[in-house]
Amino acid sequence: MEIYAPLAHRLGIYKVKTELEDLCFRYLKPKKCEALEQQIKVAEVELKQYDEEVVVILEKLMKEAGLGIDSSLLVKGRTKGLWSIYNKMKRQDIELDDVHDVIGFRIILEDVASCYQALGVVHANFKPVPGRIKDLIALPKPNGYQSLHTTVIGPRGKRVEIQIRTKEMDEVAESGIAAHWIYKQGGGNSNSNSKDSNQFAWLRQLVDDVVQQSDPKAVLQSVKEDLFAKEVLVFSPTGELYPLARGSSVLDFAYKVHSDLGAHCTGAKVNGRIASIRYLLQNGDVVQVMTSKTQSPKREWLKHVRTSKAKSRIRAWLKRHQKENSAAVGKKQIEEGLNKYSRGDDAGKREYQRKLDHLLTTFKLRDENHLFTALGYGQLSLKNVMTEIFGSAAIFTVNNDRPDSSTRNDRDSQVLNKSQSVSSDVPSSNSNGIVVGRERNILLSFCRNCSPLRGDSIKGVVTKGKGIKVHRTGCKYLSESDDTHVVDVSWDKSEKNANLRPVQLQVICSDSPGVLADMSRAITSLGMNIGNVSLKKIKNGRGLARFEVMLGNLEDLNKLIVQLGQEEGVLSVSRR
Repeated sequence: MEIYAPLAHRLGIYKVKTELEDLCFRYLKPKKCEALEQQIKVAEVELKQYDEEVVVILEKLMKEAGLGIDSSLLVKGRTKGLWSIYNKMKRQDIELDDVHDVIGFRIILEDVASCYQALGVVHANFKPVPGRIKDLIALPKPNGYQSLHTTVIGPRGKRVEIQIRTKEMDEVAESGIAAHWIYKQGGGNSNSNSKDSNQFAWLRQLVDDVVQQSDPKAVLQSVKEDLFAKEVLVFSPTGELYPLARGSSVLDFAYKVHSDLGAHCTGAKVNGRIASIRYLLQNGDVVQVMTSKTQSPKREWLKHVRTSKAKSRIRAWLKRHQKENSAAVGKKQIEEGLNKYSRGDDAGKREYQRKLDHLLTTFKLRDENHLFTALGYGQLSLKNVMTEIFGSAAIFTVNNDRPDSSTRNDRDSQVLNKSQSVSSDVPSSNSNGIVVGRERNILLSFCRNCSPLRGDSIKGVVTKGKGIKVHRTGCKYLSESDDTHVVDVSWDKSEKNANLRPVQLQVICSDSPGVLADMSRAITSLGMNIGNVSLKKIKNGRGLARFEVMLGNLEDLNKLIVQLGQEEGVLSVSRR
């Protein structure tokens, strides 16, 4: 429901999207799905009669206007998917009788000119509803969908939604990207290679973003952001149309056009006026990006971008350059260490080269550059490296004769080294169920914003004075942290009993008596304790409930979400 159905929609495969949504609806909300099916079944006869009536009227009007005389005309009705109907009822807080587009109508014609002519015929015979006319032939959706949409006051005073398109457009709407190749192979009205290139740019970009991400949870989050985002349409100075997620900035636009353009962006001219990289784009803006060779991405840019492509490109650039800087720092540390512990003798350098393979094997590193980078990041102690080269006795002797601050690691690794000095024989229950490397007795805390649970994908951030703070991989505070402070952590598999942690749940429900009590009973029926609860009214007769529940693992959380979702009056349940 969260990925595959929106992905099918984004690729223009309407049939697959509808089927996936309805199947998910049937299993996620079985009672509500069954109730809606029964309602539609009761109105089935009336809906069928109205469908046939409107189809006959539209066919007659088209033929009288000289459209579809050569049997190229097709008028048909279609019933919306169950999930689509349910969503509209919930979103607008209406009953089934108030959903005017349970049945939509399509007029399929031979060519584009006939489509526009048909729109005029429809409006000449039925009063159009203001603000409900869309020309998606001139301005197609990013997934290639093209059609003319209008809503009119039809027979019996009912609103009727009508879509007008060519046969090829209808195939693309139903079968998505596959229809492009069907038409090209069949010798139909195919588009040029350049148009095809634009058509599938989003798909290539999605694959590219997935390849660049190493963390599966980050991939999931990035794809969800792209799939669910509402769009804003902007133009380049040459008139090329670029769809972007609503809330995108000038910087997002620059990265959308090209990664190098984004990396050197200093601002833009929007509709002829100078705008900063932070300017939020509006529908119809004409954007001309301004660049400078001396400009380069900065960490603060992450606060001013909305799209996953821009975020991933900025992070990749920062990580690459931080690696280069850290490698330089690490190399300098090695040189200073060799000079100190070999007392300026070249024999130390020869010994280092002789034992390089041993060092890489011991510290599980790929090559010498990775050794430099690990030292520069503070993931390795220079003292430990020197001990492997010269032996602990030699290091002890030199340190007693001539103490030097260069043997100390940076502040962040000091936190780790102090923690690692604690005996590993201490029971693992003191570790809060977290393992850092091979150590279980590490000073650590959990991020209050994301509240990690056993089973979540996690990372650690080395902090000043507070040890390591554990975050879920999708946490916004983790993404804003310096990459050099991020360390790998994992859940301790040797611990059988998970520690209970507070988890925040957000529930959208109907604002009616007894709903809060029912939700509370659902939680306690699973043997879970409620730490805190609040409820406030929001628009459209709904309420927003926030629960703090003590949970041990991700499995318990999923059970709780399913249990709450089945309660009468509950519209949605999400983890904060």
